[in-house]
Amino acid sequence: MVVDTQDEQPKHNIQLNKVGVRNLKTFVILDRSGVRHHLIPKVEITIDLPAMYKGIHMSRLVETMTEVISDEFSVYKSVEEAHIHYLEALAKKHNFSRSEIEFSFEFGYASKTPVSKKRTWEVCEVSVITTKELKRPYIHSVEVKVIGNTVCPHCMANNNGITHMQRAIGALRVVGETNQIPSFGQMIEVIEKSFSSKTYSLLKLGDEMHVTKEMYDNPQFVEDLCRNMLQHARDAFKDRDLEMFAEAISLESIHKHDVIAQGQVATNGG
Repeated sequence: MVVDTQDEQPKHNIQLNKVGVRNLKTFVILDRSGVRHHLIPKVEITIDLPAMYKGIHMSRLVETMTEVISDEFSVYKSVEEAHIHYLEALAKKHNFSRSEIEFSFEFGYASKTPVSKKRTWEVCEVSVITTKELKRPYIHSVEVKVIGNTVCPHCMANNNGITHMQRAIGALRVVGETNQIPSFGQMIEVIEKSFSSKTYSLLKLGDEMHVTKEMYDNPQFVEDLCRNMLQHARDAFKDRDLEMFAEAISLESIHKHDVIAQGQVATNGG
């Protein structure tokens, strides 16, 4: 006979908001616009725990994901769709009023160098969180981080056009219901056009000259980068109902510290 100690009364009757597993790895296949992506995300799955229960049946969280992958081996149109499928399956094994799943992974996308037009593959960081509460719709939070660059306009204005440049990180996060979430590609485009210039894994000499000139022709502070992302996102997603958050990080070339800027805007589909 198995004794379910998880169902016993805890010493302290306090409800917990999140209980689950972190740093689990799994395998998922996406087919977005005819392009097949094989992802190995780092996963966090949590549910809430009422005050009267000592613990949750932790193995069921992993068991559910394993069963969904093994039994179906489905190809999903989006990570959000996969998340919904996992949480629906989990609801059959656990009683909860709130559940959440997060995938963090690297996402590859194709690009072309600006002058030589050579094909190059770039990689960005993506995090997708899906939350479900009783009698409420699924809410997704999708964050994309892309590397670009900035050039300091203040130094340029005071140093006869000579200035410092640095690699920068643009992070854009959107929050909304399932049918409102843009694609990773759309978010990448918003971020990349916000920098002084894009960066590329591959550059020939002509490309280097083009990128350098573009940077110097478009100097901006980290604050400019953050505002650019927010405005471009507001323009691109004006027909959607979204909360949008941006963070710009400049990896300073002449300092030993980094500088940051953060902000947020919203669209209401109107």
